[in-house]
Amino acid sequence: MDKLSFKDKMEIMEAICTIIVSVMAIWGTVVAWENGFWHKIKHIADHVHAQIEAEEQSGREDGIAKIIDTVKKAE
Repeated sequence: MDKLSFKDKMEIMEAICTIIVSVMAIWGTVVAWENGFWHKIKHIADHVHAQIEAEEQSGREDGIAKIIDTVKKAE
């Protein structure tokens, strides 16, 4: 019977960990979807987009820079 080398064992462990991480990522996405997280993000993006469009239509370029600065400060 052939014994597995250390490298083979590590590759098997890597594959198992990759599968576990992938399942956890999918699970997290489903939970976020159920809690309405993506809807909230879309609402924020739509709101900021509407603000930028309003500033563009008024012809004030400095207003757009202020909106962008406000979003950067929130990070």
